[in-house]
Amino acid sequence: MMAPQMAASVWSAPIVLLFLFVCLVFSNLFPVSFTRDELLNIRQHIPANLFPDFEYSDVLLDILVGGMAVLFKCTMRRRRGKRAGALVRLRRRRFRTALPSIHLANLCSLPNKTDELHLLTCTNKDFSNSAAMCFTETWLSEAIPDSALHLPGFQLFKADRIAELTGKTRGGGTCFYINESWCTDVTTLKKMCCPNLEALFINCKPFYSPREFSSFILVTVYIAPNVCLNAVLQQLTVQITDTEQQYPDSVIIILGDFNKANLTRELPKYKQYITYPTRDRNILDHCYTTIKDAYRSVPRADLVLSDHCLVHLLPTYRQKLKSTKPVVRTEKRWTSEAERELQACFDCTDWSVFEAADTNLYKLTDTVTSYISFCEDMCIPTRTYLIFNNDKPWFTAELR
Repeated sequence: MMAPQMAASVWSAPIVLLFLFVCLVFSNLFPVSFTRDELLNIRQHIPANLFPDFEYSDVLLDILVGGMAVLFKCTMRRRRGKRAGALVRLRRRRFRTALPSIHLANLCSLPNKTDELHLLTCTNKDFSNSAAMCFTETWLSEAIPDSALHLPGFQLFKADRIAELTGKTRGGGTCFYINESWCTDVTTLKKMCCPNLEALFINCKPFYSPREFSSFILVTVYIAPNVCLNAVLQQLTVQITDTEQQYPDSVIIILGDFNKANLTRELPKYKQYITYPTRDRNILDHCYTTIKDAYRSVPRADLVLSDHCLVHLLPTYRQKLKSTKPVVRTEKRWTSEAERELQACFDCTDWSVFEAADTNLYKLTDTVTSYISFCEDMCIPTRTYLIFNNDKPWFTAELR
């Protein structure tokens, strides 16, 4: 039954095209013309049989419907394969990176650059596809509402400078813009504000992350110039160490304007990934994390009226699942039936044969042990499985 229907559907498309072509040719051979008066008086001279009743054939109707269905299916199949499928795959893979891509900059007043950031997020794919944007020296205060700093598709998390704690009425302040397509589960862990140090800790649990990372803790830091660097770094180290103890399976990424400070002196396991000058010939903006080969820094043009150049951090880390091969392991399954079969094998064994073969105790022990291992391999079934390097101890076979 399926073959005749498919054949009729295939033949119906050329028939429809031929019918439309014939109608077009005959309409050009016998044109109909009207004068102006006839067009104005056409309503009064409508004949009674203008709309006659047509008798149609079910066969012709089925052919026309079948032909249109074939053309519609071919068109939809072509669009679905070339456009829709490619766009869906692009949306899914845009943020399927092991680490988030981040933009870092020292703004010197965020309210004056909101319009420029809005334009960049709408026209520049680097900004719109960025997972997070970190800004220092935002010059924000409680008098500026969050609605005035809104960027489409991003969530704002800020830490304003408090004049009562710092004794300064201008400058400072840090903030994060988190892309909603990358993560919406964001929690503010802590804020620090003192005359020499300002910091903001947020915990991000994105839609996609490698199994070895439970979450990403982003830290933005601003260290004022001309301060005691040892005291500031010790204070920051205490806060980072406490966060590591509370979230041992999370990745901590520290960003910001460190001026002349170097965090690796206090925390040697953290590596700095910005390798080019960000202001004149000095590397003042830093990015620290404990992951090896985590980022590649790319310089961008600075924003308007900003004395620090923009830094784009591109992730280069490969997750353990892709960088290392899984380990193959084999284990024996000691079921009750296998134990009974092994016991029956031992009961049928004539152990005196081993004693008569050799009187040396060491050789006798070796022979009997080898025979027992042989019986285990014959009676006990085995199971082979893979162990991936990114598996957690609690990731059992039942949970998988």
